Amino acid sequence: MNAFLSNHILHVALITGLIAQFLKVPVYYLRKKKWNFDLLFSNGGFPSSHTAIVTALMTRIGRDIGMDSPLFAISFVFGVIVIFDATGVRQEVGRHSKTLNDIVEMFKLREWFKFELLEELVGHTVAEVIGGLILGFGLAYLSYLWLP
Repeated sequence: MNAFLSNHILHVALITGLIAQFLKVPVYYLRKKKWNFDLLFSNGGFPSSHTAIVTALMTRIGRDIGMDSPLFAISFVFGVIVIFDATGVRQEVGRHSKTLNDIVEMFKLREWFKFELLEELVGHTVAEVIGGLILGFGLAYLSYLWLP
């Protein structure tokens, strides 16, 4: 348990994820002039918390252990997969959800089949991923001020 509590790499990744998730609410408000606290617990939005987490993880592992280490290689491959999934597959799932929701509403099928509308904000745009990259990289480097 002591090793878990002293794992700075893990702490930075988790804190980065929490900060990214929290930032989605004020960013949404600035864009839409409406508060949406559901974003604290949802996928999608700016910045990409998945991207921020894996970027912070890769950055700390690369800097702490070395970019030539097997751990960095594993985290890099894992990070690329997560980022690709956030922009590619999950973005497409969001588009499909929107289309299905529109069809259900258009034909008034919701009442007949007790259909729950699907979540449409699932994936990320390129800008949201870039925001996550910048946040993850930045917080990983800032973390040396409070978690050396």
